[in-house]
Amino acid sequence: MEGKTHRKRGELAVVAVFVVLGFLLALQLKSVRLYGSPTDATSAARLETLQELYNQATEERDKLQEQLDETQKELEDFRSAAATGDENAALKTEVDHLSMLAGLTDVEGPGVMVVMTDSTAENTTGDEADYLIHDSDLLTMLNELRDAGAEALSLNGQRVLTTSEVRCAGSVVLINGQRVSAPFVIYAIGDPATLYNALTMRNGVVDVLRQWKINVSVTMSDKLLIEKYTGVIPSEHLSPATQAEGEGAG
Repeated sequence: MEGKTHRKRGELAVVAVFVVLGFLLALQLKSVRLYGSPTDATSAARLETLQELYNQATEERDKLQEQLDETQKELEDFRSAAATGDENAALKTEVDHLSMLAGLTDVEGPGVMVVMTDSTAENTTGDEADYLIHDSDLLTMLNELRDAGAEALSLNGQRVLTTSEVRCAGSVVLINGQRVSAPFVIYAIGDPATLYNALTMRNGVVDVLRQWKINVSVTMSDKLLIEKYTGVIPSEHLSPATQAEGEGAG
């Protein structure tokens, strides 16, 4: 089902690209009819540019989908192979454990839930940005949780991996290529008391944000569910390291 979901998403992305490009092409053809031959050369150049953009978008989509399908197939094949025979039970357990640590499976456990919303206080600095949550604030919060021993993290439902980007894009924040906006909800699985104390300590991250009237609540929980990562993990330039016998790691 997961593979079908990814394919459906990919197909929807391609349909969206066709719709946008079709609209742009229609406008371009209308321009050609209105202005006649003096714009023929310009129109041809624009059509060529649009065609190149379409080709690039299609190629990138196909490449990502192929990489995702291949990775998922390898994982399933490995799991199936590990599950055949009692002697491979330990190997299967190790595979499942590594998949969990890599963020490729849903996980649950105790931890804390952090909810962050933009300030509603009166603007006294003249700069509205001072009262909004930025990517740096989210990264500080996530890093503080990691340092306190968080074993799994999510931001607005997106699994946070070591490869996850968290950055501002206008009025929203990008995480794993997805746009999210306030309120920002962070789930962190780990020892609830340790995580809570790390965030709420005096002059800690929550204290600093509240000085700017940013609304932050931290709640301990006995059970949180963090869903698996569903995107593509970049590995185009990675390969297993090879080392000659007796050769040092340096």
